[in-house]
Amino acid sequence: MRFILSLLSLFALATSAAVAQNAFISAPADMTEVSAGSTFNVTISQPDSNSSWKNVAIVIALLNCNEYSSGCLGPTEELGTVLYSGPYNPQFTTEPGTGGLPPHENFTLIVPSDFEKGQSQLGVALFDLIGALLFPSLQIFNTTIVVT
Repeated sequence: MRFILSLLSLFALATSAAVAQNAFISAPADMTEVSAGSTFNVTISQPDSNSSWKNVAIVIALLNCNEYSSGCLGPTEELGTVLYSGPYNPQFTTEPGTGGLPPHENFTLIVPSDFEKGQSQLGVALFDLIGALLFPSLQIFNTTIVVT
């Protein structure tokens, strides 16, 4: 019985650590218009935490929603065209006037010139390891942009 309680406690600690540091898209704002063939900036923020964690990799992708009758499937079902995959290393900004920002990283990405116009899902998948035991965590989140 003690073993089961210990296991449940460990799971609860790992889960609370994962929830405490959920990453999110700071920019672009929901429904931002971006031209096909142009560059745009994406900022992924991850609140600071007392828990230790190690970011392993991030994928940022774009999926056009026109082919689905009920909108995009969601990033857990399909990410779409990968615009970036690689390391993620959020940092506090030292520039004046940005002291309130959580640790974040900016990515300058290009919308493919032949990307279909219309509402599109900007989806992100972030894999990190949390806590002293390096509990694996996959965060998936998204926002909507409009490709013009």
